[in-house]
Amino acid sequence: MLFTMEQGDIEQLCEAHPLWRIGSVWASAASGPDSRRLTASRDGIQVHAWTAERLSECIAYEEEQHA
Repeated sequence: MLFTMEQGDIEQLCEAHPLWRIGSVWASAASGPDSRRLTASRDGIQVHAWTAERLSECIAYEEEQHA
């Protein structure tokens, strides 16, 4: 799945996976740049990733496993 800069990646994830709750958490470190971890949850399943593309892949995998 390709994510463009015209629309925010969280909004794109929400549109691509409407049954999932999508969110993000910022992790900061004094020694380096801040990082954002994306999260998704549905029916007791939680997945996490550092990029929108990877989170989308994780969601697709979980949907296949629990279909």
